[in-house]
Amino acid sequence: MQEEAMLTHAEKLRLLRLNSFLSGAQLDLLSSVAEHAREQDYPKNSFIFSRKDQADDFYILVEGQVGHPEVQAAEEQFSVMPQASTAGQLFGFAAIVQGLPERVISAHCEKPTKVLAIDGQWFQNLCKAHAHGGSELLYTLSRAYAGHEYKVAGSAGWISIRNAGKVYDPFGKAVVAVEDCSIEIRPGEFVAIVGPSGCGKSTLLNGIAGFDSLTSGVIYLDGEVVNRPGSRPKPGPDRMVVFQNNALFPWATIMENLICGPVAQNRMSKVEALDKAHALLAKVGLSGIENLYPSAVSGGMGRRVEIIRALLNDPRVILLDEPFRGVDALTKSVTHNALLELYDLSRKTVMFITHDLEEAIYLADRVLVMASRPGHIKQTIHINLPRPRSNKILTSPEFLRLKEEAIEAVHEEALKAFVSGEREFS
Repeated sequence: MQEEAMLTHAEKLRLLRLNSFLSGAQLDLLSSVAEHAREQDYPKNSFIFSRKDQADDFYILVEGQVGHPEVQAAEEQFSVMPQASTAGQLFGFAAIVQGLPERVISAHCEKPTKVLAIDGQWFQNLCKAHAHGGSELLYTLSRAYAGHEYKVAGSAGWISIRNAGKVYDPFGKAVVAVEDCSIEIRPGEFVAIVGPSGCGKSTLLNGIAGFDSLTSGVIYLDGEVVNRPGSRPKPGPDRMVVFQNNALFPWATIMENLICGPVAQNRMSKVEALDKAHALLAKVGLSGIENLYPSAVSGGMGRRVEIIRALLNDPRVILLDEPFRGVDALTKSVTHNALLELYDLSRKTVMFITHDLEEAIYLADRVLVMASRPGHIKQTIHINLPRPRSNKILTSPEFLRLKEEAIEAVHEEALKAFVSGEREFS
């Protein structure tokens, strides 16, 4: 590879404006990108990047032709193209997405090729610094990549919440539960949401599940709309919910509860469902309860069964709404470890609502702190604790530091919620 800067700033700017995603961006943002972009030349048959490489840069084609061997046909709806051959075309989306560790496709030069390389992390920070316009651009690119990853790599479960709002009783008391809330959750990510009571945590979860409509904004799953104002929300088996109250069928045995969904939906034969259910029950220490009824098992056991039932239905996303609330400390610890084992096995996307900060940090990859009503994301806490996890990390310096950070963020919002509540009743 040779690296020579030959294009002028004006020529780089013209190339950026040729791109359909970037053409409407603010001029000062595009000018910064043009200034930061590095010109790079690649010979025929070389690879700009390969599948599984770390995603550092994204690229704008100057001239030449780049093929993506993993893409069999054009999927224009999801920005998945088998090749980049037009000046101004953007590829290497992965670098634009927060927290994305590696590529899902490769980029092979089918001709001698010249590109502009742009650092993805730098670009993310630039967009965030440009307020609404920059954030909108970043969300648009992320959403395009969500469909791209789902179609090409089969990675399901990308949740994209954009500017979501929910007003209860809009023509009466007009209670604003959630306002201008935006979240991106990548396939296979475990995200916990914490915040004071009434901040809109469950409202968001119900919006994703399709149980409640939005007043404003939109929710996407793998690039497809599942909830937006003016259309009926779309609940479905691709999103399974585990609630804080027992939702097992009381008239059915544990095994009947587990295999009912996948067999009824023709996802598995009865024999396959039985085999998988037995294996998962054994994995979390529940062998031998298959023929019992829900009333005969403890609350902690019931929660584990519900999580297994959700997994057996093979959803794209599992939504957990304070599933361990009211469970005693010892049972909760056992159930946490069971959930982590099942998560490590399946790597499903998990959104977990809780008031328990220690629980959130122990389980999640990221903890999102919601502000008091109207709810929106106030702070993101990245949990860089290694997996698989065990109870030993609960006393580690890093865990205690993260817990202190979370306590400080939530305490401030809880005080605001308390003062607001006092005003409402005064």
